[in-house]
Amino acid sequence: VMMPEMDGIELCRRIKENIETSHIPIILLTAKNKEEDRVEAYESGADGFISKPFNLSVLHARISNLLRSRQRAMEEFLQRAIECVNRHLDDAEFDQTQFLEEMHTTKSTFFRKLKSLTGLNYSSFIRNIRMKAACRIMEEKKRVRVSELAYAVGYNDPRYFSVCFKKEIGMQPSEYMEKFTTGGTVEDDM
Repeated sequence: VMMPEMDGIELCRRIKENIETSHIPIILLTAKNKEEDRVEAYESGADGFISKPFNLSVLHARISNLLRSRQRAMEEFLQRAIECVNRHLDDAEFDQTQFLEEMHTTKSTFFRKLKSLTGLNYSSFIRNIRMKAACRIMEEKKRVRVSELAYAVGYNDPRYFSVCFKKEIGMQPSEYMEKFTTGGTVEDDM
């Protein structure tokens, strides 16, 4: 906590107020051990507060716990995002604004988390989920028209759907059906 130029409390506060760095876990190590010092640390956004002298195994345990907690939170976030897209799978009008509202997050936070977890931007993430769903539908139904498949995953234009499917999966829907489903064919009706 005690550092030259800026103390740890102020550094913590600045890190936690910045949207680009607010996700970074912070544990404050200090010789201060009064309750009001602990309160001030947590009010500044600290994730942990350990008084000196401290046991190194306690610090390691606290770090591991914070990292596990962050990992669980990120997995839950990703699962919620996937479920949200799946709830609106056949809705071609499902847009970014509705997505952000249902995720209860801001645009910048959402995009930062999504990019760090998946490497994808918003539209690529949506397309990826929809194309995986199209693959599942083909595997379940065995025979399906391209237009039916397109509408089922939120595309109003079967031709555009086929272009997106090929870009994402690497083959046309009919090729996928031939290769990966038992005895199924896709009926081209474009």
